[in-house]
Amino acid sequence: SARFTWAERSKERMMMRRYTSVCLVLLFCLGVGSVPLNKHAVEADAEGKGTKCSIHMGLETPCFQIITQAKEYEIRRYDGGQWWSTTTIPGPADWKAQTKEGFMNNFQYIGGDNTKAVKIPMSAPVLTTRKLHTGELVESFFLTKDMDPPPSPGAQAKVTLKHIVEDQAFAVITFSGWADGDSFTAKEEELKNLLARDGIQPWEGHHSWLAQYDPPFMPIFRRNEVWVPINEGKIFAPRKH
Repeated sequence: SARFTWAERSKERMMMRRYTSVCLVLLFCLGVGSVPLNKHAVEADAEGKGTKCSIHMGLETPCFQIITQAKEYEIRRYDGGQWWSTTTIPGPADWKAQTKEGFMNNFQYIGGDNTKAVKIPMSAPVLTTRKLHTGELVESFFLTKDMDPPPSPGAQAKVTLKHIVEDQAFAVITFSGWADGDSFTAKEEELKNLLARDGIQPWEGHHSWLAQYDPPFMPIFRRNEVWVPINEGKIFAPRKH
């Protein structure tokens, strides 16, 4: 009888561990959103600046402020001083093949193909755009704040470093599911129509970006965004310091 009780209790403990693991995975996938990156982010919010510095699925994301909140989209001001690694893939070519090559080029750089031979933490989102007149695809990784300035690319690296000095404003629309060239184009058009409805003009001559936050092995609860550049100076009141 005691043996039977011990077996039953062992089975119950195993089931509880599995249940807890499933709950943790679901909470992780749902992202129990984004959480503050550090105490400085919390302090910034406490000062009333509205700056959001957070992590998504354990990955650092660039800091921004929400300037305008509409029902279907929002306008964000991303802080200046950001570093990005960027690679350009010749076109025209298949979107999937181009994005895979772009990802691997950037990943090679952060994986150690740099002048300091150091591994740079993965971040989010991965940004992608396509130059319509050439078919070239441009893909960029945000470089975490502890890499300022980041090491130069190594001899075999196929990336360049871009330093965004000034603040930048983007209209942003969010969607789920798997993102590709077609969904990017459709959501960009949808966002531009919403902006036109509200009397907001995209910044002429600047490319829109597809932002993807989740790894390929995550099949559900994926977070994607389309960023349309906005000339903030023509729309909003001067920034208060």
